Amino acid sequence: MARRADDQRKHPRVEARLAMQLAEESLGDALVTTESLNISRGGVYCESAEFLSPLSRVALTVVLPPFGAAGRSRVLRSEGVVVRCEALPPVRGRKRWQLACCFTGLDSDMRALLDAFVAWRAQRGRAARVARAPRAATAPAARRPRTARRPASAGTAAKAATARRTARKAVTKKAVAKKAAVVKAATRPRTGARKAAAPKKPKGGR
Repeated sequence: MARRADDQRKHPRVEARLAMQLAEESLGDALVTTESLNISRGGVYCESAEFLSPLSRVALTVVLPPFGAAGRSRVLRSEGVVVRCEALPPVRGRKRWQLACCFTGLDSDMRALLDAFVAWRAQRGRAARVARAPRAATAPAARRPRTARRPASAGTAAKAATARRTARKAVTKKAVAKKAAVVKAATRPRTGARKAAAPKKPKGGR
């Protein structure tokens, strides 16, 4: 287990979905076509629709996308050994396995090509994280969750209910009084017209 951890530190992995094929003697002429999930100088991880026995030898073909100064895809070929093959939950009734293979036949050119790709991919990952950091820093702070109110005691709840009832009665009483005043004003009998004022006598006694 310690040796495996040392290998992981020695060969950093990068996430990369790359088209790849595996060929193994027990499969005959058949090839397993799949997609890698991550890759390093030490090996490649993928999912397989075929079970491959651990420690079996395989021929690996991985298609690397254009990167760096190169403007074309390149093919990485190497011999390898299956180091892990574990069953995964089936998808739509189809079986699948988690497959890890280590490279055992990388020549100097393939090793240099793989090292360059891993370094390029890791640099892109760091640049993407740095680009996301300012957006996360300027994002509005999450609102502080409101604290739950403490439930009122029985005495406090009774007092509040009494106060609400008193307030409702006061409003109702005022409304009734207002309506009564309106009705009283509408039904009040009208008094006779004012008597005409007597004409004023002219000055001079006549």
